[in-house]
Amino acid sequence: MKNNYEQFSLRWQYNAGSGSLVWQLMFTQTGDLIGQKRVAASRRSLFFCLDTVTGKVFLDDYLLMNHFSSDTAINTETGIAGEGWFTGLETTSKHLGYCYACQPQSPEHKGIWAIDFRTGRGVWARPDIGFIANLNDRFLVSHSSVFGGFPERQFLLVDPLTGCDLSLSGLDSAQVNAIREEAVPEEVRQKVTLPEVVTEGMTKERRALRRLGFDETVGCECIFKGRLVVVAVHEQDKLQGTWHSFLEVWYKGRPVYADALEKGVDTPGFNNFLMHGDNLFYIKGKDKLLCVALS
Repeated sequence: MKNNYEQFSLRWQYNAGSGSLVWQLMFTQTGDLIGQKRVAASRRSLFFCLDTVTGKVFLDDYLLMNHFSSDTAINTETGIAGEGWFTGLETTSKHLGYCYACQPQSPEHKGIWAIDFRTGRGVWARPDIGFIANLNDRFLVSHSSVFGGFPERQFLLVDPLTGCDLSLSGLDSAQVNAIREEAVPEEVRQKVTLPEVVTEGMTKERRALRRLGFDETVGCECIFKGRLVVVAVHEQDKLQGTWHSFLEVWYKGRPVYADALEKGVDTPGFNNFLMHGDNLFYIKGKDKLLCVALS
């Protein structure tokens, strides 16, 4: 770990475009960062893919298209999934990212798209299943159907690389529960460290922040990792009522990096930074993604 201010420097910056909101970030096992950005003015949910080390843009402004012939979550006239807006990222496996679409009036995720985001190539797509859990070598999914006028739901295992069924028949409840117990959260599986919001009861963390000179500790967001501390402070202007958010990085009790996340906004933005490997990723002003090298 580096130990002076000059060495904790910006590695790269990605600009999502004016009016964009960087929304989701995920990491592949091959060293890519896959992200989703939302553009409210055009009601478009778009995806991008970057090299985590260099910030090189492999793919940008990717609109999820329909690989299916007919489905209520799909606009069959234009071939756009989820009306171009109701889409998102589910998970990653090896070099692939997996997307979903959903219907405007329902939060239920519908279908799975396997995309090689370096090239934008669709590897496989299935409208008949919904993602539940990633178990590395297989996905647990649900399959909805109607039998005798009543809705039914089966649970299946599929191959992440091909989309083919691995189970010949639906799994019973005991099997499903056992598989769900085996699954780990996405941030753990992708080796991501997320911040925690400091509360009154977090005595140890509040004491550590006070030693660094932070008077108001409740409401801060923090990552503690060894001798490294990353803090996001959200302060409200008492006259204007607007919020200002600042990011600070401390190592061995010394400030080594700082930046303003947002200024003069109506509500503070939370969960706008994370650690992956020896890199810190954070969102600045909603439309910029920055990477700081920590080693």
